[in-house]
Amino acid sequence: MVVVIGWINIGLIVIMGSIFPVKKTYLKKLKEEGKEKSKNWGKLYQFSRKAHPILGLVILTLGFYHGYQAFSLTVWHTGTLLLYTVFMMAVIALTGPRIKPFKKHWRTVHRNLGIVVYFLGVLHVFWRNAL
Repeated sequence: MVVVIGWINIGLIVIMGSIFPVKKTYLKKLKEEGKEKSKNWGKLYQFSRKAHPILGLVILTLGFYHGYQAFSLTVWHTGTLLLYTVFMMAVIALTGPRIKPFKKHWRTVHRNLGIVVYFLGVLHVFWRNAL
């Protein structure tokens, strides 16, 4: 069960990370082909925006459960590092828009941490005992 939950989380992380390329593709299609031709990309992007916070909560919940079942949340491990990075992304997403000096840059930090999450996900899948 631990392995299945881990792979579900990896799949959800990939889906979550797709929001940025979907947005970029939608805006490119909108600019080049107009509103009518980019309609499907717009619907996909709007759906992604609504699902993004919900999936983030699911990833955190499943990640905590997966980590607790596999080892514990106190053992320093590539999975622990991955989970804490996802947690930091959630904290930044929740507090970033509310903190005045951080308002303009929180998305950049959130996006860059997403790249770190992808790297840590690969590290955790292939070299879980690297730390």
